[in-house]
Amino acid sequence: MFDDVGLPIQKKCVVAFIDLLGVSHKIEIGSQWALDWVWLFYKSITQEIKQHENVKFKIFSDNILICREIDEDNPKQCVLEIIEVLDKIEELMFTAKALFIRGAVVVDDLHFSDNFVYGKALVRAYELENKYAVYPRVVIDNSALELVNDEKLPIVQDKDGLYFYDYIQFCIIENKEEWLKKIRTFKFNVLLNIRGNLTNASVLNKMEWAVNYYNDNCIRHNIKYLITYEDLKECGVNVSNIHIVPNLGGNCKH
Repeated sequence: MFDDVGLPIQKKCVVAFIDLLGVSHKIEIGSQWALDWVWLFYKSITQEIKQHENVKFKIFSDNILICREIDEDNPKQCVLEIIEVLDKIEELMFTAKALFIRGAVVVDDLHFSDNFVYGKALVRAYELENKYAVYPRVVIDNSALELVNDEKLPIVQDKDGLYFYDYIQFCIIENKEEWLKKIRTFKFNVLLNIRGNLTNASVLNKMEWAVNYYNDNCIRHNIKYLITYEDLKECGVNVSNIHIVPNLGGNCKH
């Protein structure tokens, strides 16, 4: 939206900046199957987001920018809608082997038009995703938390003090039986990612976090499919370089 003299207008928005981990590598490979795989995954994401008429988005390279203008009469619902979209993306992740997402959700000013996106919300979301999220998690900024502080959401505090959306817990709470069908897929994806990146310290660091996050949820919800040191040894991991803890160390926010 622009003003009377053609200058862009910024509005208060809920913004999610998402990085699809591993996609840039698949693009760099340049093989046709990899490009087709990325395209089909993006197509599925596009179909899901388009079901939300008030949500705008842009996909570029391995990033997704999602935006929902704040409704002053019901700002909480705007944040919840973006979280719902993120949950759908996380669900699609299960069908894409060894793919994980990292990102951030903030509330601040943004201009979003066909050819131009800018504002404090984008700057903050990118900063959180790029510098602080680190692991395959979607960090929820205080600006968004403040709008949903009385909502029963699976948002937990990690050991570094940041809050993130606990999508595994959400799936279990919504439908534990359905989640039990997917739990092995998540475990498989983690181990597949580890097996394919044994010499990549950055990826292994992210997967160590994913292992502990996954195990923590399994323990809390009495699910038996833990990732063990034996699983890691079978992947070829030097287990002296990875630490599995029984608890993530996080505290539930809501």
